[in-house]
Amino acid sequence: MRKPQNHTISRRLTWMNMLVSGTALLLACTAFITYDRVTFQANMFQKLSTQAQIIGSNTASALLFNDQQSAENTLSTLRASPEIQSACIYTPNGQPFATYSRDPAGQVPALPAIPPGQTEIHWLTNQEILLVRSIVFQGKPTAIVYIRSGVEELRRRQERYAGIAAIVLLASLLAALLVSSIFRKAVAEPIVRLAEIARIVSRDRNYSLRATPTRGGSSELSTLIVAFNEMLAQTQQSEGALRQAHDQLEQRVKERTAELENAKKELEEFSDSVVRAKEELERASKFKDQFLSTMSHELRTPLNAVLGFSDLLADERYGPLNDRQQRYVGHIHTGGKHLLTLISDILDLSKIEAGRMELSREYMKVAPAFAEVISALYPLAGKKSQALLQQVEPGLQVHADAMRFKQVLTNLVGNAIKFTPEGGRIELIARRVDDRVRIEVRDNGPGIPREQQQRIFEAFFRLTETGSATEGTGLGLAITARLVELHGSKLEIESQPGEGACFNFSLPLIAIATDEPAQAPMPMPRAHKAPRILVVENNAATGQLIQSQLTSSGYETLRCGQPERATEMAAEHQPDAITLDLLMQPVHGLEVLLQLKNDPRTSKIPVIVVTIVDQPGIGTALGADEYLIKPVDKATLLAAVERCLRSRGGAAPTRTILVVEDDVSTLEMIVELLKGFGYAVSTAADGAQARARVEQSLPELVILDLVLPKMSGFELLAEWRSNPRTAELSIFVLTNKDLTKEEEKYIHAHAESLFLKQNSWREPLIKQLERVVTSLSLEDA
Repeated sequence: MRKPQNHTISRRLTWMNMLVSGTALLLACTAFITYDRVTFQANMFQKLSTQAQIIGSNTASALLFNDQQSAENTLSTLRASPEIQSACIYTPNGQPFATYSRDPAGQVPALPAIPPGQTEIHWLTNQEILLVRSIVFQGKPTAIVYIRSGVEELRRRQERYAGIAAIVLLASLLAALLVSSIFRKAVAEPIVRLAEIARIVSRDRNYSLRATPTRGGSSELSTLIVAFNEMLAQTQQSEGALRQAHDQLEQRVKERTAELENAKKELEEFSDSVVRAKEELERASKFKDQFLSTMSHELRTPLNAVLGFSDLLADERYGPLNDRQQRYVGHIHTGGKHLLTLISDILDLSKIEAGRMELSREYMKVAPAFAEVISALYPLAGKKSQALLQQVEPGLQVHADAMRFKQVLTNLVGNAIKFTPEGGRIELIARRVDDRVRIEVRDNGPGIPREQQQRIFEAFFRLTETGSATEGTGLGLAITARLVELHGSKLEIESQPGEGACFNFSLPLIAIATDEPAQAPMPMPRAHKAPRILVVENNAATGQLIQSQLTSSGYETLRCGQPERATEMAAEHQPDAITLDLLMQPVHGLEVLLQLKNDPRTSKIPVIVVTIVDQPGIGTALGADEYLIKPVDKATLLAAVERCLRSRGGAAPTRTILVVEDDVSTLEMIVELLKGFGYAVSTAADGAQARARVEQSLPELVILDLVLPKMSGFELLAEWRSNPRTAELSIFVLTNKDLTKEEEKYIHAHAESLFLKQNSWREPLIKQLERVVTSLSLEDA
């Protein structure tokens, strides 16, 4: 086997042995030399101190008799010590007495001070040793000896010992090197060979190689080699087992791959079936939407006709009914209303569960909604002699869908009325709790058992009571709870049997913003063939109100806000009649009246005085045709204008309410309803007919269905609002179409009112007609 070129471990062991040996010897030599230096210095200090004592004793008599020559002779004995460079004896007061120096040119050194309590001081510098000792004779200091000695002997001694230490260190290192070479052969080379075998095994993956054990099998190195060989044997055995396992695993992988391929094909087939099922589900959902839309229209339309005609049959204006007929008509109306409610509830629940129920949120005050619900349900509570009360804190406003919010209240109050016995008490409460509005509906009815309090919110679950029939469809509370959840809240119940029930939920409180000033209505353009009325009024709000009353009835109007120009405008435009206020600036209305009646161009134009001044005699005397005292309602004003027009051979514009409805029975029912209240009615069966009717003659108001042949109600609404002639035409939307949130917003923005056929719409429609057609009033602004 080729020896490796770089035996790293051998070199490391050799260097480690030499480093340890050299360091130990170096430390030993350093300690020895340091100890010798310290000892030698102490001996030199002791020798100088002894010489100083001898000099002091020998010069005591010379100092006593002031014999300077004798003292110098004593100092000259120091010449026998070649290391002493100079010496000096000082008197106690520090004056030199006798000196000695090997250097003839040497100077007397200054005497260092001896610290109090000491008789001797000494110190060593780089060049010399200095000693100062006080001489005491008979207990008194008589002189001071100062000796300066060289350090050449100390330096030579250190150099000699340093050379000896270097020789010893070098010899020791050579011996250590020799020992290391012997050790390397015994220890390092087997380890190197073991490392080489390990490297070959690692490189070639040949686990059949073995290391050769060394002599003396009991040593640690032999144990390491034996353990290494055993490890190779185990590794070789493990490799064989691993190779066998690898072959088996490879076979299993092949089998598993084949299984995965089959599973992939099955998954692809399943994915295709899922896609087909998804498409079928989407198609079914589409069909469901179409079915719901169709059922909404096709079922609600005849049901509304049934309800409408049953109401008309019950009206004595269409002929009397005997008691049995009235009872039968009542059964028809009740059954139809119940079926319509059931259909509406099922459609609402389906839309909620399908996620298609959209809320048209707006900022609404709670108090008006409470009042509307109380007003609608008060007759029902009155039939059972129940007290229907409300408690609303002022200034409460929420952000909610107004229609759905009132639907929730109506369902809760209706349930309370249904289950509360006669003479009971029902409260509708709204109060502020922190930053939310808490809505409560309380009753003192029989209460709800705890085990049924959660089930009552399930669809088609109806609360049963011993000895009483089950009422309702079981959908009201389910829909109510889901509508509350859509508003971000939760409908909760608090009830104990025999103590009544309290349904409650809460909505965030909305701060009521300062109302913006209402914009005065602008004049509405009308057909050019309509009678023209000149409104002379310097108060803009009052003038615009009169114009709106007239234009909504088909008249063309002009307004003169400067009374001094009234005569000229009347002469220029030749109106069919003039309305005139009296309290105007800078020209009084009576002066304008005189000008109109005295000018040949305007003398024959009828003048209607509309003022707060209660002096009709003066107005008539000055030529006024009509004299109306504010406030004047719309009907009074229109009657006065019509009388003036007839006096000139004219007539008021003939305007009807246009009903646009494609269902014949519903159309007939609406027409009969309106005629019963004295309204003139014209009809259109589709969008094209409605467009033609409006182009031919502008109606006073349009009741519009949205689902129409040829042209939808949305298209008609958009067209009429974009045309200046019909931009201000009053439009009521009456439909059974399920509207989206965007559609509801569009209708509220472009129509005066929205009525849903699935709800009770006849009475609200008549009330809105009375408000729009006949109830505008005029007051002094």
